[in-house]
Amino acid sequence: MLKTLVIISLSLFQFGLSAQKRTLEFTFSHADFHANKEGLLSQELKWPDSIEYGFLGLSGYSLDLEVLKVEARFSIKGQWQEWKKLESGHNSEESSRQTFVLEPFEEEIEAWQIKVDQPFKGTLAMRFFAAPAEKKNLGINSGGAETSTCACPAPPQCNRSCWCPNNDCTPPVYSTTVPTHLIIHHSAGFTNYNDYQWVVNYYWDLHVNTNGWSDIGYNWLIDPNGVVYEGRGSGNLGAHFSCLNGGTIGICVIGNYMTNTVNPLALGSLKELALWEACQHNIAIADSSLHSTSNLVLKHLSAHRDANSATVGCPKGTSCPGDLLYAIIDSLALDMSVSACFLSSPETSHPSFSIFPNPAFNLLKVSSESTTWTLEIINIKGQEVASYQSSESEKNIRLNHLAAGIYQLIFTCPKGIAFQKLQIK
Repeated sequence: MLKTLVIISLSLFQFGLSAQKRTLEFTFSHADFHANKEGLLSQELKWPDSIEYGFLGLSGYSLDLEVLKVEARFSIKGQWQEWKKLESGHNSEESSRQTFVLEPFEEEIEAWQIKVDQPFKGTLAMRFFAAPAEKKNLGINSGGAETSTCACPAPPQCNRSCWCPNNDCTPPVYSTTVPTHLIIHHSAGFTNYNDYQWVVNYYWDLHVNTNGWSDIGYNWLIDPNGVVYEGRGSGNLGAHFSCLNGGTIGICVIGNYMTNTVNPLALGSLKELALWEACQHNIAIADSSLHSTSNLVLKHLSAHRDANSATVGCPKGTSCPGDLLYAIIDSLALDMSVSACFLSSPETSHPSFSIFPNPAFNLLKVSSESTTWTLEIINIKGQEVASYQSSESEKNIRLNHLAAGIYQLIFTCPKGIAFQKLQIK
């Protein structure tokens, strides 16, 4: 049974390569494994000599949610290497599958094999992503730039058609969110690779076809050379922050920064991109406020690991974005807060407003110094559920159409923008 499956899959892979698709999927059942002293092993599967690659990524998924451990090994230059554990995929968005991922590698393999720790129900899908062997090393001016409605300009970017040249990475219809916090990540791999177009394409494939998400999880990515890549884009709900994605923009700096320092070119683009996002969305970059989705008070420039203490969502104790990048986030925020373009943006000021009572039941009184203001009510998923406008300094707002829970209030007036937490009982 498995031999037939392997032949069919390799035939499809070769056809896919001719069509410039880079992936191969094998489907296993527990009957495709045999037991020995090492565990439950698949057959040793030969890698076709005709298929060359710049790097190879291996990932997998199972719809059976009973915890399964998966390992893989590869034959290189006639020698079987040590078994490598596939790590559990990032649970940055609720999912109906468990996922496994191995750090991509560049060595040429001759054969491969997997093993599991126990029998499983249903099927186990194992997927390869083979990046082209030819490397291009894109320049920073390879794409356009977003328009800006404030003094801080958007950096040039490699848009979706730039990193997905076959135009088969079609984005979905996004859910939008009102960003209040910028979240910094690292990819934990590809620190020294030089064909980042295919790295971004790999992450898109991993997130969509292995994780089962609707799109690449990040809003933006930045490679070590400073090139900015379009992900979900600004103001769209991402999948990157421990299932607490509402109200955030996710920016991934490609590379592993546990022990590697960040290239100054990447830091420059990170500052430029974060300044533009903060300016666009009236975020005081060096301040903190309640992030309503996580119920945590977070710095407006935060990191993935800052969600580890949340009691909601799916935090797993991540070390992202690496110790060396995490250590400089606060200083980056302070630097950006005194940037000339940021200081010249009047939206960064903080107007005052008050609400009473809080917690509230059916009625809320809003008071402000301003006689012209807008109040948006955002639920814990980062979705706007109500919006009010006023031409008076005080206004009573009915809340009886809203469910009990925690909400974020976004108050906007000519003096700027302010945030406050509201509990409805």
